[in-house]
Amino acid sequence: MAAAGWSARQGLITAASVVLALLMAAALGLEGLWWAAISAWIVSNPDFSALWRKAGMRLAGTAVGLSAGYLLAVALEGIPLFQALALFIICGVGSYLRFSSRYGYAWFYGTITLMLMLAVSILETEALFSFAENRFLEIACGVVASAVVHAVGRPRSDRAAPATAPVPAHPADLDLVHIGLVAGISAVAMVTLWSWFDLPSLPQAIGSSLAALDRDFGTMRVRGRQRVLGCVLGALAGLAALLLQLDTLRVYLTVLAGGIFYFSRLHTGGGPQSYIGTQGGVAFITALVTDGGPPAELMPVVERLAGIFIGVGLMLIASFVLSALHQRRGAAVEAADPAR
Repeated sequence: MAAAGWSARQGLITAASVVLALLMAAALGLEGLWWAAISAWIVSNPDFSALWRKAGMRLAGTAVGLSAGYLLAVALEGIPLFQALALFIICGVGSYLRFSSRYGYAWFYGTITLMLMLAVSILETEALFSFAENRFLEIACGVVASAVVHAVGRPRSDRAAPATAPVPAHPADLDLVHIGLVAGISAVAMVTLWSWFDLPSLPQAIGSSLAALDRDFGTMRVRGRQRVLGCVLGALAGLAALLLQLDTLRVYLTVLAGGIFYFSRLHTGGGPQSYIGTQGGVAFITALVTDGGPPAELMPVVERLAGIFIGVGLMLIASFVLSALHQRRGAAVEAADPAR
């Protein structure tokens, strides 16, 4: 029985979106084919109006994040203390606004992009402008490809009125402050570890850590576990696919599309386990798509998958520590004032 919200048509549309994004980026001579494929995968949605909202906010958040990140990175070049402080503030404030604004999706990608720009400026200063230019074009390829394929492939009877963006709930300020602290501390810890120990795949770690964040610490842990499970499934499927002879473009694209079709059942089907499918697709694409197309070596694939696990691990550690401190503080307040 098909998952709610999913159909074979939607699976084919999602797979075609990823393949088209990959071909568009390759045709433009862009190097980061992974960014194009991932963008198409994440934006895909059976709700066409929701897809357009996500596409618009992703492009807007990315453009603003790249522009502001470039200016900030140039201004703070060579000043590690201020760079770390900027990372903390950007991730903290961006995560706060992600859960308190109706444009939270744009804030999410703007925060990730700003953080990436600062991280790149710390590790590879000379590549900053080309990084910003290429990332926007690659992400735009993914967003445009997904929008075009969905517009052409969706059922003609699907003419539902565009849904309005939900107004986010407003949890207590203390909860949002803790969310910001988790994000800020994780960001600084992550970039520090990468600069000290040359750990693998910073972009995947950054995206993984912030994606696992949630306004509720219990939900965050569930999302973290689901992200790890999805990444394990996607990584295993991707590594198994690499055992095949992907020496022709037709075979390579067929295997890639088949994996995307499979994981889209959970990704776009809704339900409590949909996040497993989302991360399974991310890991599958991570294994099969490199800057030059099919991976020529296994080690870069393993490093990028390791980046995903490390990012989730850092975020969960920070959330556990701050949650424990928050509970201890609450217990101390109740003990001091039993009437409360």
